[in-house]
Amino acid sequence: MASPTDDAKSPSPVSTPERRERGGKPRAHAATVSSRRAVGDVIVQIVGQVLNLVLGIFVTALIARSLGTTGFGEWTTIFSVSTLVGYFTNLGLSGVAVRFAASEPEREADWIGGYATLTAALTLPAMVVYALIMQAISTTQEMRIASLILALAYLSGVLATFSTIFRMRVRNDISIAFVSANSVLWAASVVVIATQNGGMVALAAAFLAVSVLIQGTQALFAMRIAPVHIRGSRRMWRPIMRVGMGVGLGTLLTVAYARIDQVLVFELAPKRSEAGIYGAVYRILDTAGFVPTAVMTTLFPIISAAYPSDLSRVRRLLQLAMDYLAMLSLPTLAFSLSASEPLIRLMFGPDFVEGAEALPILMAAYVVICFGYISGNMIIPTELQRRYVNFAIVGLIVNVGLNLVLIPQYGYIAAAWITLLTNVIVVFPALYTVLHKLEMRVSLWRLLRTTVAAAVGGGVVALLHSAGVPLAGLIGAMVLTYPLALLALRALDIQELRGVLRERGG
Repeated sequence: MASPTDDAKSPSPVSTPERRERGGKPRAHAATVSSRRAVGDVIVQIVGQVLNLVLGIFVTALIARSLGTTGFGEWTTIFSVSTLVGYFTNLGLSGVAVRFAASEPEREADWIGGYATLTAALTLPAMVVYALIMQAISTTQEMRIASLILALAYLSGVLATFSTIFRMRVRNDISIAFVSANSVLWAASVVVIATQNGGMVALAAAFLAVSVLIQGTQALFAMRIAPVHIRGSRRMWRPIMRVGMGVGLGTLLTVAYARIDQVLVFELAPKRSEAGIYGAVYRILDTAGFVPTAVMTTLFPIISAAYPSDLSRVRRLLQLAMDYLAMLSLPTLAFSLSASEPLIRLMFGPDFVEGAEALPILMAAYVVICFGYISGNMIIPTELQRRYVNFAIVGLIVNVGLNLVLIPQYGYIAAAWITLLTNVIVVFPALYTVLHKLEMRVSLWRLLRTTVAAAVGGGVVALLHSAGVPLAGLIGAMVLTYPLALLALRALDIQELRGVLRERGG
């Protein structure tokens, strides 16, 4: 690959409204993407991710039923530790690389190359640390072997850095296509392994193979869309790390308190089966994370390009993000308050039903987490990393301290409540700090109407559940009544959505 050009001047993103693909075709940059195209990109992601969500639920349920509560607890603990240690291979550098590439489009290939090589340099020590930790805490030989296999999956994370190109083009539909392919291959692998009683080791091997195949293919495709400069990219490490360390530390602390509870439940809960039950319910929270991810994956490059030169656009985009994240997250809480028991029974089987008590608590945390995606992403362009770190430190201290005290007596229910409390402690102060920096006042009218609409939908579900209506009917009732309530209360503007679907161009 070509070396970066050291003396290339980096114009403002506003002054370069159009760049060229290889072959001379024009390509849109984040700075020139319209708000409606941005919302359309989010919708494409959400539609694609809903299909992946269905597959993900199916796969999780099949693995849980196949491994049982104890085995599934081991499986989820492996991935919790993998996520914790694996964060050291990234340190939140993706958002930093996007910020630099969005503000300096002519050096985009250099920034992405620096991000890729820096991630590669951080990966090997993380693999070693992860393997050592898992050998220490594993309770069975099968768990030890599976974790060693999954240590190699860190390599796919290096390949995944090239997908940043899709974010810069606001072409997340391509990313969704690869995510969907990954979901299909992984689901097919799980079906085969479960029917053959293959166990945890076979699942780990299949996960590794699918990850490397999909991420490798995605990297090759991304590099056909835009060049990536690998040679000489080490000179980009210092500015990426300078900004990324503050963000990375704060996000690492956030990841820590989001994952360490699973490990603590595995080690401290009164019953060994509780780790599997909590892991299954928490998996629903994890899976639902595609919604805020889709919204901010699209909006963050555009916001970074607009900040600080066009604050009015930044404020409009943030208001849009908050409105629609509330609209997409509040009904999940309302539904879980009435129908968590039949949902858990259908997904994971009768052995996991007692986890239904924790689901509404975690869905309340999910609503808070959605707003946390906004504050977490905006910490980077507003350069409020130090304050974010302080909030995250407080959250981690509260989380670990309370979990150590309460899990031995109250088990996974304590972990669920502590997850909600920790997110409230971290997210709202961080969001307030960002909004204050932007001198932004949040409009609450749509949020209030959305809350009422979710309550209406949840109330209908509660009445039908008490009347003995099965889960399919409860889901249908929520899907029907909630959008109608949104329209009746004028929280959802159908003309706005039609305009979004018509206008996909920049």
